Amino acid sequence: MRSLTIQIPQPCHERWSEMEPTEQGRFCASCQKTVVDYTALSDQELVRLLSQPTETTCGRFRNEQLNRPLALSAPVSVPIWRHWIGLLTMGLFGWQTARAQLNQTSNLAPTTTVKTSYPITAIPIRAAIGGSFTELTVTGKVMCMDSSGNLLPAAKAYVFVGRPGKNWQTQTDSTGAFTLSVSIPMQATEFTLSTLAPYHPPEKTTFQATPSTTSIVLNDIILREPQQRINITGGGMAIIKTPSRWQKFKRKLFH
Repeated sequence: MRSLTIQIPQPCHERWSEMEPTEQGRFCASCQKTVVDYTALSDQELVRLLSQPTETTCGRFRNEQLNRPLALSAPVSVPIWRHWIGLLTMGLFGWQTARAQLNQTSNLAPTTTVKTSYPITAIPIRAAIGGSFTELTVTGKVMCMDSSGNLLPAAKAYVFVGRPGKNWQTQTDSTGAFTLSVSIPMQATEFTLSTLAPYHPPEKTTFQATPSTTSIVLNDIILREPQQRINITGGGMAIIKTPSRWQKFKRKLFH
């Protein structure tokens, strides 16, 4: 299926912020179903995902994702004459290369193999890796604050930690917690930590670490909703498949 339309006949009035987070979305205690968050997906991702059989009948969408055809992008067609020219060119190039190698092989004189031994010296490990480093474990939690001031865990949010010349990244779990192992050079270093979550401005902070530091527990990182909010609709979804050309022809023929 290359296109479909998503509709929510009866929008759900339950508050998303009050639902319990799960791996696929959030659990609605009212209808006892998992509501999947599709707001961060593109049109093509929605078509590919919802074209497959799914047990979930409730979803959360941006309003512009609903009540309009969502289609996969059409593949770019290549003219047939370009295809044949490409094959002909590759064949001619391969024939010329094989002929040149055959001529070169026939002109080579017999060679004698001479075995020479060289002393092997060990390469210093520190010089090879550019210095010595120690490992540091960074842990923390990312939380989202809604318009009412309530704090909720930011599940699946991206966390980036970096120092000059090196970066690491991970994602938070369902409780908003994260753990990341980074390396520290043999001197005090400043690290930059930034977070990225859908529909929230990125947050950035810095912290210091020394080679003697083995672990750092950061304060909770609070993500606040932007002032300009996006209209969201959730509830039981209905997927309307776009009929094929043959189906449209039969409808016109028998109706």
